[in-house]
Amino acid sequence: MLSRTPQNRGRIRCLKGFSLCPGLVEDYQLPYFNMVTSDPSYEDMLEVVCVKGLRPTVSNRWNSDECLRAMLKLMSECWAHNPASRLTVLRVKKTLAKMVESQDMKI
Repeated sequence: MLSRTPQNRGRIRCLKGFSLCPGLVEDYQLPYFNMVTSDPSYEDMLEVVCVKGLRPTVSNRWNSDECLRAMLKLMSECWAHNPASRLTVLRVKKTLAKMVESQDMKI
């Protein structure tokens, strides 16, 4: 558990959606858990991701927290159906750095 120091203030703020309080934590599920078997083949994933163009489902709770909402937006921009529209690695790096700075976090 993170201690409440000035260095961890941003981390705690960003992680509050993942609280250790009973009833607030959702069970972890693998991406595409509701679309493929627990041990999908390459062909299964190719069908779901490339052919059908499906993306992992994300809990609505992500929209209730500013930090998680920003992360969801970034992830969604990486999942654009048109590869040319997806963010570059450099853009992702800069966006994450800006998020960390705005949250006053140290990584």
